[in-house]
Amino acid sequence: MPRRLSALATAAACLAAAAAVSAGTATAAAPADPHLRRPCATAAGGVRLDGLAFDPPSVPAGGTSTASLAATNCSDHDVTVHETWAARFLSGSSTGVPAGCPVIDPLPRSVTFAPHERVVTSTAYLVFADCTADLLRLTVTVSQDGVPPASRTADLLIG
Repeated sequence: MPRRLSALATAAACLAAAAAVSAGTATAAAPADPHLRRPCATAAGGVRLDGLAFDPPSVPAGGTSTASLAATNCSDHDVTVHETWAARFLSGSSTGVPAGCPVIDPLPRSVTFAPHERVVTSTAYLVFADCTADLLRLTVTVSQDGVPPASRTADLLIG
C-alpha cells in the first residue's frame, strides 16, 4: 500500500508541476513613461528587453505569483522572437531541488511584435505548500534568428 501511495504522490507532483507554469499570455502594453525608456538604438536585433519582475515579489508557501517580461520592438517591421522561461526552486540550506518542490520544465514560446510595439508576456508560478525553497529563480532568454540571445532574471522570495 505505501508503494501505491508513493506512486500516486509522484503522479500528483507531476501534474502539479505542469500546472505550476500556466499558459502565459502576451499583451500589448502602452509605451512606458518616455523619461524612463532607454533609447531603442541600443536594442540588439530590434527588440529591447525592458524588464522582468514578479507580482507580488514575495509569497508564502502555497502562494502564487505572476512573472511578467516587458519588451519593445524598436524596429519599423514585425519581429518574432523565441522566449524560453526557465525557473528553479532554490534553498540556502540545501543543494539540489529543495524538499517538496517540483522541477519545472522550461517553457518555450514565440512572440510577434508589431513595429514599435511594447509587449508584456506573463506566466503564473505556484509554490506548493510543502515546498521548502527560499526562492524561485526565473531566467527568461529571448532569441531571434541571427541575433545573440538576451536574458533577464528575477527572483521570487518565498516565506
